[in-house]
Amino acid sequence: MSGAEQHARASGHARITQIGGDQINYAAGAGPVPRAGLGLPEAPAVLVGRDGPAEELLGLLADGGPTVAVVSGLAGVGKSALAVATAHGAAERGWFGDRVFFLRLRGYAAGGGVSGPDAVREMLRLLGIRDADMPGSPDGRAALYRGLLAESARAGHRVLVVADDAAEVAQVRDLVPAHPGHRLLITSRHRLVHRDFPARVVPLDELAPDPAAELLTRAVLRTWPQDPRPAAEPDALASVAEQCGRLPLALTVAGALLAGDPGLPVTQLAAQLADARTRLSTLDSELDDGVRAAFDLSYGRLPEDQARAFRLLTVNPGPDCGTAYAALLTGEEPVDLRRKLAALVRASLLSEEPVGSGRWRMHDLVRLYARERGEECAAEDGREEAVDALLGSLCLDTGKATRVLGVDGAPVAPGPGLPSVAQALDWLSTERAMLVAAVGFAGDEGRPELAGELGRRLIPYLQIYRYRQDAVLVAQGMLTVAEPTGHAEQIGARLYDLGLAYVGADQLDEATGALTRALEIFRQNSLRMGEGKALHTLGTVYMARNRWIEAEGRLWESLKIFRELGIRHAEGTVLASLAEVFERLERLDESIALHRQVVSIMGGLGDRHREAAARNSLADALWLAGQHEDSVAARREALVTQREFGNRRQEAGTLNRLADALRALDRDEEAEARYGEALEIFTETDEPYPQGQILNNLALIHGRTGRWEEARENHERAGAFFAASGHRAEQAAALGGLGFALYALERHAEAADALERAADLHAAVGDTAQETTARGAAAELREQHGGSRRWWQPSD
Repeated sequence: MSGAEQHARASGHARITQIGGDQINYAAGAGPVPRAGLGLPEAPAVLVGRDGPAEELLGLLADGGPTVAVVSGLAGVGKSALAVATAHGAAERGWFGDRVFFLRLRGYAAGGGVSGPDAVREMLRLLGIRDADMPGSPDGRAALYRGLLAESARAGHRVLVVADDAAEVAQVRDLVPAHPGHRLLITSRHRLVHRDFPARVVPLDELAPDPAAELLTRAVLRTWPQDPRPAAEPDALASVAEQCGRLPLALTVAGALLAGDPGLPVTQLAAQLADARTRLSTLDSELDDGVRAAFDLSYGRLPEDQARAFRLLTVNPGPDCGTAYAALLTGEEPVDLRRKLAALVRASLLSEEPVGSGRWRMHDLVRLYARERGEECAAEDGREEAVDALLGSLCLDTGKATRVLGVDGAPVAPGPGLPSVAQALDWLSTERAMLVAAVGFAGDEGRPELAGELGRRLIPYLQIYRYRQDAVLVAQGMLTVAEPTGHAEQIGARLYDLGLAYVGADQLDEATGALTRALEIFRQNSLRMGEGKALHTLGTVYMARNRWIEAEGRLWESLKIFRELGIRHAEGTVLASLAEVFERLERLDESIALHRQVVSIMGGLGDRHREAAARNSLADALWLAGQHEDSVAARREALVTQREFGNRRQEAGTLNRLADALRALDRDEEAEARYGEALEIFTETDEPYPQGQILNNLALIHGRTGRWEEARENHERAGAFFAASGHRAEQAAALGGLGFALYALERHAEAADALERAADLHAAVGDTAQETTARGAAAELREQHGGSRRWWQPSD
């Protein structure tokens, strides 16, 4: 009753502890056993690649942080290692004294993990309570646990409990300390988000590439400190790390495989892991705690509806999957499906990247595992129907997007059922990786017609919008699908597509081989259209190799065929190539005439992309002929079309060339503005070489107008971009410009340093004349510490 007093006396050296009204009397000599001290497992010698999460977690354990923190992540990602290392770090700082306790909850064990009441019982044992003195009920034990932690708090002692491998909130809810000074640090594959369980979640991802390779190296050298393989085969080691998905568990398994077979070349292990069909088996390799076994435990806890979604997501062949396509695969409404996908995220089997985007991604090894489970359950999941639904939708949507953009002819005006140009570009950009992968996927799934249809619709977009390596991948996939059919026309067409893609990617030897094979097939089967296309593209290969006379011959052959067949569009493309040949042979009047003819043909056919390309080529020929204003006008007209269709890469190239022309005409203000617009796009597309070019040209304008500090800054930035892209001659030129800017700023010692670095680079690329000039200028500058500006000046 209220206000009641309770009194008790213990005999001898016994003590009385009162918890929530329950009284426990330890008899003399039968009191608590000595409690456990610092009970942590051994800390990892080095926590590779986890500096950021370790620092964040240590901050949470500091005084003033949240009471509960959960380190969550995929099985094998290193949650326990991070938690243990961080707990050791906190103990070394004296934050918890020796009151650091470690519980193994085995939440994902096949036989079931430690229950919540049993976890409390184990904590009481660690705190020094004998079994004979344990309260009989779970509530009594939880009350005693809270009371002991409160007693520690009153004595000024903080407590840290590390609860490892929890699978659900029920296992850890009663471990939460009531006092804000104590900490509960949990590791779990689930994020343990619940309405009555306030916890700070620290998600842990796979390692970055360099730390992953370092962890693999350490795993080998721990057994064989003198093992030469990591140092001798760094590229193969990096490949193994990538094939392991940079997952610490997989990396340690791979390290054990190498350590267990000292004669196994790293390249051989990399080759074994390259086969996705057997990768998980290799990473299990006689080890009970291999990667597949770890994933089994997480998968086994999924409700069946979540497990089905998990399996069907692997039908999507891309690196991630939008919610709409996930709904298409599973046959569910997006709103209902999102709840299941979010549950898979909480289980660390899926991630939404970025959060809120509706883009769902699996770790590479998880994806392989889910694919295995999906193949086992294909019939009940409706996997074949999901494949057909996805590929049919992709073909339909790609056709709509490319028609609106007009990449294969005149654009279709947006209307009912068709996207706008902006929508088409956004969709193609967002789903490009999936679309490229879907071509090969369709072939693998026994849908050759869909593979061919999707590839044919996709390649023109990839070529025009300059995704050239993607075009190669699609063409290779289409050829792989076509070859088993033995149909000559299909095989020839796919070889031609591949040759054209190789030309775009500047792989000229490969292009020659594919186009020559295609030409032979077309001629043997009297396929004149294919023959004309192969001759034209072979002519462009000769052009790329500066073999202009041979190129002209091939092009005239091609032009004759297309004129006989009356195919105006193909005729226009060949005339464009002939015009460039004439330009290179200095037959400028003929070149200009042909370029104008191409502009007329493509404009008349409504092919705006190739009309813009023809105007750009016309601008080049007009400039060489001294018709500078007409050249600038043609360039501006090309720019209008490229902007209309959102072709950012081509727009940037046109802006850059327009700026070059304006600079040459001493229209520096206009040139600077156009360079700035081009630089913005090349920065957006992350292309270092053109960024360096533009910055160098801007620096020359700034120098010419006496803005030496801006010139210095841009020459420095240009040099960094050239260095990053491996263009040493251009880097040397940028350093030369930097030297002159520094000289103008009277920073003579720095100017000499820049010139000597430029001289070294000129020497490295074999340009002895520029090396001599730059080295001589540096020596003169060091001797005179300034002087006439006539001593040296970089070329504009």
